Amino acid sequence: MINAIKTKVGLLAALLTTSIAVMAESVDVKVIGTITPMACKPTLAGGGTIDYGTINLDTLKRDEFTVLSEKQIDFSIVCNAPAKIALKTINGRTGSLAGNDEEISGYGRAPVKINSTYAAGLGLDASKKVGGYGISFSDATADNVKTENIYRQDDWAPGEWDLNHARGIFGNIDGLFSWGSINSPIAFTTLSGKLKVQAYINKHSELDLTKPVKLDGLTTLELVYL
Repeated sequence: MINAIKTKVGLLAALLTTSIAVMAESVDVKVIGTITPMACKPTLAGGGTIDYGTINLDTLKRDEFTVLSEKQIDFSIVCNAPAKIALKTINGRTGSLAGNDEEISGYGRAPVKINSTYAAGLGLDASKKVGGYGISFSDATADNVKTENIYRQDDWAPGEWDLNHARGIFGNIDGLFSWGSINSPIAFTTLSGKLKVQAYINKHSELDLTKPVKLDGLTTLELVYL
């Protein structure tokens, strides 16, 4: 009984103390901040334009594909925090690959040896297919450490990454291109290296060369956060 009384008295004292504190001056403590989403920005030198300039008619083969020289530009991806990033490619010129059928991905096997197993089309001149091109990456470093090109085909082996080597960034089915080890992409804040493009021109006999023919390839590189 005594313990019960003491408890009641203690509670009453606490309530009185609380009431007095409310009447006193007060000051607020605010805890603020902003959680920002992870953000990465890709950059390609020259705005990402690969310019083959003027190609002389005399250099084109009449009944064979003409392979052009490989060109390269600097690329980088800079993130505001360490992130695992992959690239997804979107072909802006489907239906224009010369020399082979396009597969479900919108790309097809290159009919000649270029820097990529699969190629994208170079657009149409009227209804004529101008040619094709491949894209590959080299000399990649992640936070100043050399890293490997890796690739994953989600429809074939979901979640499994493999070394890319000379395959390029296009494939016969949809997939992702990234950097890291054979097992997994690595997180980085800064990635840099070379983006390489090699094009080929359709056979002379397949094109109307009585007027200028424009090369018009377009690939969008979309960042995917892993």
